[in-house]
Amino acid sequence: MSNTKQLTGAVAFLALIAVIDNFFVVESDPKLENMASIDAGVFQMGSQTGLADERPVHEVSLGAFWIDKFEVSNGDFAKFIEATGYITQSEKGEGGLVFASPNESLDPEKWWNLIASANWRHPNGSDGELAQIDNEDHPVVQVSFDDALAYCNWLGKDLPTEAQFEFAARGGREGEIYTWGSQPLHLSEAVTNFWQGAENNEIANDGYTGTAPVGSYPPNAHQLYDISGNVWEWVSDWYHPNYYAMSEREDPRGIEPDNILEENSAAPAMRSLRGGSFLCSDEHCSGFRVSARMPVAPTSSSNHTGFRCVKNNKNSKY
Repeated sequence: MSNTKQLTGAVAFLALIAVIDNFFVVESDPKLENMASIDAGVFQMGSQTGLADERPVHEVSLGAFWIDKFEVSNGDFAKFIEATGYITQSEKGEGGLVFASPNESLDPEKWWNLIASANWRHPNGSDGELAQIDNEDHPVVQVSFDDALAYCNWLGKDLPTEAQFEFAARGGREGEIYTWGSQPLHLSEAVTNFWQGAENNEIANDGYTGTAPVGSYPPNAHQLYDISGNVWEWVSDWYHPNYYAMSEREDPRGIEPDNILEENSAAPAMRSLRGGSFLCSDEHCSGFRVSARMPVAPTSSSNHTGFRCVKNNKNSKY
């Protein structure tokens, strides 16, 4: 009898040690520094009052994961470049898109210029500020999908799925319009970095006419900063305007690009962006709404697009 008790006690002790050891391994993992732990859960994804591609609202179940509290900064990205010698797509001669004041034009396509010298080091072109020196704590921009994914993979991480991004951004606020709720606080308080004023004259009541240093505004309920506004963020999904009508309900990862091309062979496959940017306003895109989506060519880079990473738990579906 005593041997049985001793054996039971020993097993319980070893189990406790394993749990404690696992706790300290997780807590001390440098890759999880400045990441928020998001518990597994179920939520209603999309919006009945948003744009057509945000419907129908549908239930999604997600496994637990970790997500960066901050957008990847110029300083973070510089360490990656120094360690790997990686060359971004825009640096290979493709250049990047730079926003230009619309002046009298109402055509969004005329608001952008492709600048050959624009890249992550010079977000607005060679005559602009040096990102890693002048704006080290600002979010890195002028990065393509592959550039963002390469950085995340370097750290053993990945880009979030659309579902992970929206679930984390909502912070438990089911059915709300913004990360802070449904009240338009952005019109009276500095809660996010977005475009204010006329199309050709931003008044910058939020403190910035361009990107803001990461973490400049209050975090959401999951302690995620700039998950709304500042810069659009790459996610891993291929974009489809009707994806929500056919989405998987458990850990969805987006539609396969071959399925997109089958429906419209003339349209190039696009990746999704989430979160909105300093160029979004209530009149144009309102991308800082928590359900907002935007399609962009994966090879594209611009001065209002960045990213953050996730780390999926070992028991995750992917």
